[in-house]
Amino acid sequence: MIYTLVPLGNPGNDYARTRHNAARIVLSHVTDELVATSNLEIFVPETYMNESGHAVAEYLRYHEGRELVVMYDDKDLPLGSLRISHDRGDGGHNGVKSIIEALGTREFTRIRIGIAPIAVDGETAIAPHGDMVQGFVMGKATEDEMTAYKAVSSKVLRALRDICEHGYQKAMERNN
Repeated sequence: MIYTLVPLGNPGNDYARTRHNAARIVLSHVTDELVATSNLEIFVPETYMNESGHAVAEYLRYHEGRELVVMYDDKDLPLGSLRISHDRGDGGHNGVKSIIEALGTREFTRIRIGIAPIAVDGETAIAPHGDMVQGFVMGKATEDEMTAYKAVSSKVLRALRDICEHGYQKAMERNN
């Protein structure tokens, strides 16, 4: 089984350090290790987040039989955390929505990277809602947030290895 990792984000330097590009930031910390995983390939769409589905569908058209793993930011998860899920809805994430619409299925694995600020208790996410969401996710990550993305990258690496070696169910048991 060959897995294709798709880290969602927006192309270009203007978006490189935004929270919406958390998946690509995390990927930058583990790319060398992932390249050594023989049954994993990485596809980074050069489209904007909300148009990711077109690029993913086109890629999979030429790479049939791949198991799709989509990695993306989640404004509802605490900063620096991750969750693996499979066959779920878009959760309000337009990049995931685009992929579901383009593929006509929600049956793929997701790795969600938490970007929400953490409350004083050190555990609770303070997720932005309503009109605040776009400004938050498109905002530049602080140095502390960049440090959190680097720290979660080792967890992502382990999760991807578990997915590739044991499947998404076992990876969910071990990493969620």
